[in-house]
Amino acid sequence: MIAVLKAQFEQYWSEREPRERKTLTTGAVVAGVALFYLLAIDPAYTGRISLEKSIPVQRQQLAEINALSVQYNQLAPLLSQGVEPVTKEMIESALSTRGLKAQTLSISDGTVKLQIQSAAYANVMEWVAEMQKSFRLVVEDAKLTGLAETGQVSVSFTMRQIRQGAN
Repeated sequence: MIAVLKAQFEQYWSEREPRERKTLTTGAVVAGVALFYLLAIDPAYTGRISLEKSIPVQRQQLAEINALSVQYNQLAPLLSQGVEPVTKEMIESALSTRGLKAQTLSISDGTVKLQIQSAAYANVMEWVAEMQKSFRLVVEDAKLTGLAETGQVSVSFTMRQIRQGAN
């Protein structure tokens, strides 16, 4: 089979003019070089460019992961300590220190549900941060609605208290 193909090619080649052979050879070399470039060089080159672009991002992500790991290691002993169960009075006191008043407030089994009709967004966010630090309350559900007055929101939160390192 190979011998037949070789004989057919030799016959085809011998029927060509020298100038035509030169053109076909040049075309074959150009096609071979292009194929080699597309299969070997271009993927490596574009992969290298992609890696060069992603390395700084990955280094930043690694730094953030390391910072979070250090923060976790610092906070882990605190999470293992018991936390006093949150009470309605504690929440109301914390709200009043920020000048906030809950329209509705209910607490059951470490779950706090509250609604505030109108409050400054910044005060609400500071209060949430304080609740996370002081009482280990994590936000499970939040609904914030912007009001007509600039910076004012209506909020509804469901928060859960994390105790004894349990979720």
